Amino acid sequence: MTSAKTRANLLSAIPALDCRALQDLEALAGEAEPRELRRGEILVRQGEPSDALYFVLSGRFTVHLEGVVEPIAEIAQGQPIGEIGFFAGLPRTATVTALRDSRVLAITRERFRELSDSSPQLRDAVIVSLARRLSESVDAAAKAPASVRTVAVVSAGSSRPSSRFVDSLRDVFGSVSRAVFLTEKEIAERFAEASLDDPATSAWLNSLEAESDFVFYIADQTLTDWTRKCIRQADVVLLVASAGASVEPNACELFAFSVHRPSARRLVILHDARTQIATGTSSWLGPRDVFMHHHVALQDVADVQRLFRFLSGRAVGFVAGGGGALGSAHLGVYKAFRKAGADFDILGGTSVGAAMTAALAYGVDPERVDEGTHNIFVRSRAFRRLTLPRYGLIDHKAFDRALRTEYGDVLMEDLWIPLFAVSSNLSDHTPRIHRRGLVWHAVRASGSVPGVLPPFFTKDGEMLVDGALMDNIPLAPMKTLKTGPNVVVMFRADGPKTYPVDYDSIPGPRELAVALLNPFSRRRLPQAPGILQVIMLGMLTNRRSDLPLGDMDILVRPELPEDLRFTSWERHNEVFLHAYRGVASWIDSRMAENDSKVLAVVGTARQERP
Repeated sequence: MTSAKTRANLLSAIPALDCRALQDLEALAGEAEPRELRRGEILVRQGEPSDALYFVLSGRFTVHLEGVVEPIAEIAQGQPIGEIGFFAGLPRTATVTALRDSRVLAITRERFRELSDSSPQLRDAVIVSLARRLSESVDAAAKAPASVRTVAVVSAGSSRPSSRFVDSLRDVFGSVSRAVFLTEKEIAERFAEASLDDPATSAWLNSLEAESDFVFYIADQTLTDWTRKCIRQADVVLLVASAGASVEPNACELFAFSVHRPSARRLVILHDARTQIATGTSSWLGPRDVFMHHHVALQDVADVQRLFRFLSGRAVGFVAGGGGALGSAHLGVYKAFRKAGADFDILGGTSVGAAMTAALAYGVDPERVDEGTHNIFVRSRAFRRLTLPRYGLIDHKAFDRALRTEYGDVLMEDLWIPLFAVSSNLSDHTPRIHRRGLVWHAVRASGSVPGVLPPFFTKDGEMLVDGALMDNIPLAPMKTLKTGPNVVVMFRADGPKTYPVDYDSIPGPRELAVALLNPFSRRRLPQAPGILQVIMLGMLTNRRSDLPLGDMDILVRPELPEDLRFTSWERHNEVFLHAYRGVASWIDSRMAENDSKVLAVVGTARQERP
């Protein structure tokens, strides 16, 4: 049990109390009751009476509202808990749960009132400081999600701990951040006489967190007390699997599943060497509900650097919108940023944007993707093969064959670079985010232009059509997967445009048939947009007005030839090169002016210490 003087010294580190004399703090500490909480224990519950005020001496807590799955805020060392209800006389406004093995001091309303009578200055200082801190914390919570500070490294399946992977973590995280790595041996040497659950041990671990950017807990291979401690102390659990090992979840993983929500779990699959396409990923993902998975080749540290960017909130995303034949411009934008030094960590797109980013996720050059575009839309004429208009205007069988030829039977989860695609689910009227399954299925669903192609139907009976109907620029889904800058490609909406077509001159079916059979009569047909052009115009005018652009996101609207149409697939290479030259020139000019957004994407800002 700590003395009142020791607790007073701890209280003096709390911003709301650091201005008080030590004797005042000793009086407050003498009236306070210390409490130890294990991870997962509830400190206060929403709706209950606010009968005590708490000060966090060590540890971390999450704040939850009823009916909301994810926490709305976190409370760290040196902050108060329950001050709103305590001073306002209201029931608890939220439920607060220990995110670490934590330690708090609790003081009841009656004891605080007695102390305030003898030291009114203390009462006033606490109330004013807490009000100021509350205002600041609300503003901060609205700006950014909680950061990852502690990471448990846990072996998955029958995999053995990988010293090579841990060494790579040390090299990468240690070179650009204050990173600490802990093993059971190091803790046993420091706390030879204390158990892992001793308050002194937890307090030291929590203080280490406050002094570091990252604390890595290297768990044992079996479910020891140390492994349990590692998992309880972690913000995120890395389930580290060796390709080729048995995939059945082990006891350590099952314990992690019981402690952490899926949003706090990541699967890391280790490979000796990097390949274009991995294999067997779905067997690892099947029994594990994880937020994201990462392929890591141990031949170098490139993939661990990408993992660092994800965990530190610096992952760079490429977001590609829909736009028919304009979509080849995505390749030009991508090439321009890559040439400037950008290393995209995750790709995502809608409609033709999904097709382009899916191909780029194979790790091939934009020129190869442009060649694939030629194969699908020009050489095979897959988008010009008409059929009887029962399910769609175009022969989807020919289109499907062309897609499968280019993408192969590759699963999205086997791609080295994380990828997602967006389609519109007409079964439940929501956007559908594709992250697993055959790549060509996701591309086909995301580009199923209504009326032109039949919808794509899943095995579960979902009817999916073009993602542009519900989310043409999928920046919002990207932001649910990571924080950090994004390059967002959006095609300019056409300005006001008139179509000088005499409506009465549009022929009926008999006149049209005669005109189409006679080349001379065909030239006299009114120059009205065709079916596909009208459909594409209709979808792309359904643009989201609430695009959630952040301070570090770059919105790119490439300049394209004015006479380009959504169906001008034969001009794909022209569009690709036109966009590349224009965006490359723009990047050069922005870098010359030290544009912080561009520098963050192309890599300069990544070398800075977080």
